[in-house]
Amino acid sequence: DRYADSTLAYQGYGHQNTIESLQGIIQYATGGLKPDLTILLDIEPEIGLQRRMDAGGFDRLDAYDIDFHHRVRDGYLEMAAADPQRWVIVDAAQSFDLVQDELRRILFKQLEAWGY
Repeated sequence: DRYADSTLAYQGYGHQNTIESLQGIIQYATGGLKPDLTILLDIEPEIGLQRRMDAGGFDRLDAYDIDFHHRVRDGYLEMAAADPQRWVIVDAAQSFDLVQDELRRILFKQLEAWGY
């Protein structure tokens, strides 16, 4: 699901609003709450948009120009690089089955680390 990181990625990086002001709003709104684990399903925007169109799930965000989508992706990658203990990047250009296998591996590893 999406959280404050998506606000930064879309409103900050994508729409080019001031990251610092958004971070202040997010800090206030969440009280500093952050996820223990964030999984980024990373894919080139062109491939991701084509998949959305092929699946019939195209929406208003998908209609933005390709530069917007590249800025959003770059923003997510920048956030992941800045906090590598929380973020795990999965290559979503792989097949559905391979992505699912990777997600299960990550989640089981994290649950084990948490003692579950």
